[in-house]
Amino acid sequence: METTVRAATRGPFRFVRRLSRWQMAFLLPCAAMVIALLLHVAQWVTSWISTALAQARGGVGACSDLVTDFGVDPDAVEIIDRAPFGFVCQASTYDGGTAMIEHSGATSAMFITSAGFAALGSAVLLGVLLAFTVTRLLASARSPRGDGGVDRWALLLIGIGVFVLPLMMIGQHLQWYAKSDGFGICPESVSGNDVLGFSVTADYLPPSLTCSGDTVTGQEFSVTQYGFPFYGFLAGLVVAAVGLALLIIVRVRSRRRKGAEV
Repeated sequence: METTVRAATRGPFRFVRRLSRWQMAFLLPCAAMVIALLLHVAQWVTSWISTALAQARGGVGACSDLVTDFGVDPDAVEIIDRAPFGFVCQASTYDGGTAMIEHSGATSAMFITSAGFAALGSAVLLGVLLAFTVTRLLASARSPRGDGGVDRWALLLIGIGVFVLPLMMIGQHLQWYAKSDGFGICPESVSGNDVLGFSVTADYLPPSLTCSGDTVTGQEFSVTQYGFPFYGFLAGLVVAAVGLALLIIVRVRSRRRKGAEV
């Protein structure tokens, strides 16, 4: 019996031991993205269940905070489905306005967690793919004429430059998420006029943030900000270009040598 239990316990680990380092490197980010997908599905299911329970309880039971805080008519409370982020309790107030309270519950935390796993898995998978490609290129770039070292350095520079580009684009998305409220990029006033409304958009080629909007007088404005992702993107292009130029020079010299020998 003990031997059977040990064999059953070691079964999954035997599969892991048989994997090579590259296979493990590919498996881990894929597992992270599978976890992200399962969390996102669980978020939808949780949202549907919470909304169904709220609708079954009615506005008085599910939206008691709305009735207590704003003093609205319980019979006028409306439950609006906001899947996958739970539901919203909404009702008209006695002064003609609209009161609204969101009930997201655990769906917000599940969304943040799943997005984090998806971003981490994508970034790691991209890095592994690039590292695998560069490693294979370096292994096949050995030159019998003594230029293999230069070839390897050129391909290494190209690999580093190409690796940096998608990372900076991911960093650009994170920067947009952090500054989507306009803090640190959008002005409070333009030519002495207060800003009425604005929106922050992200460009990825090259990475930059643009805040555009209008003032209380109708004057339109646009402000562009270049941050770390922009300079990292340029550095990646420069490194890749240097590696490509070096590789071209080495290959041209190698062809000339072969032509001279013939």
